[in-house]
Amino acid sequence: MSGIPNTRMNGLPTFTREQLVEYFNRTYQCQSDVGERKLNEIEQLVKSDPREALFSLQRRHLATFPFSNLVLHYSQHQSISLDPDVLFHKMVERGLGGYCVENTGLLAIVLRTLGFKFYCGGARVSKNLVPGPENAKFTGFSHQVLIVTIKDVKYMVDVGFGPQGPTQPLVMNEGEPVLSGIAQMSLVRKQLSINTDPEQRPWVYQFRKDPNSEWVMAYCFYEIEFISEDYDLMNWWASKHPTSPFTQGFIFTKFTLNKAEDGIDGVLMLLKNIVKRNHNGKAEILKTLRSEEERVAALKEFFDVHLQPMEIRGIRGKSTEIAKAYESFGDSS
Repeated sequence: MSGIPNTRMNGLPTFTREQLVEYFNRTYQCQSDVGERKLNEIEQLVKSDPREALFSLQRRHLATFPFSNLVLHYSQHQSISLDPDVLFHKMVERGLGGYCVENTGLLAIVLRTLGFKFYCGGARVSKNLVPGPENAKFTGFSHQVLIVTIKDVKYMVDVGFGPQGPTQPLVMNEGEPVLSGIAQMSLVRKQLSINTDPEQRPWVYQFRKDPNSEWVMAYCFYEIEFISEDYDLMNWWASKHPTSPFTQGFIFTKFTLNKAEDGIDGVLMLLKNIVKRNHNGKAEILKTLRSEEERVAALKEFFDVHLQPMEIRGIRGKSTEIAKAYESFGDSS
């Protein structure tokens, strides 16, 4: 760990300048002198065009930090900490990624340090992610979003929902759908069957794979501020409850940038034992993994993730391991 303590603003965590430089080193895959320059550029952009700065930050964050539950399976402790310095070490220094309260929590600290006006919110996630209002069944509050205000316009920002999440800040109005390749995403306000009060009309984030497909409601949220203790509860359920999808299966995904690096053009995924890529709406399987050794190698090959031997051994005996043969694999120091 860097050993650089984070600072606090109004009781909420911020990063030091050295940490921000390291963050930009990671998101631009560059050395510290370039990271310093990128930080200076973003700071100027926040002043001159904060909307463009926000779009750029979300795009880079999505293409850098995987949506992943890796540490719940490849570690000895198999737990998730939301401590800012632990997040910084895990994600910025090691590139291991995380799920919603980690990925979005990290971005929240970056935005706060850069001076953005926002608050953190919470969402109820769809239980089935299939089209049709009759399928509108939701969890309790189990997902983090950010509500950012720029020149009196509110944007919903989310970098922690995986391949089906928004790839750019979404204006909180009911305008035209936003394109992401051939897929579309939008925010709408709806009365939902889960509410008994007809006055309740939460925001609903929805997506569809192409303009001819039905919309799928992904999650709903209200304009209510959440505090760190709310995310502690979400984190406990996601990382410890036996019915949580994060304890039941292994997922590691990351968005990819187009050649101009001004947009998202696809996503690279390692789901269970399959490596696949979705590029501009076209999906292909890249590799089928038949052992833990192959999966650890795939994490290194496709995502530049380097696990330590003790982390590799952490998955032994879990339902998510691929194979049982460990005579020598992961035992060397």
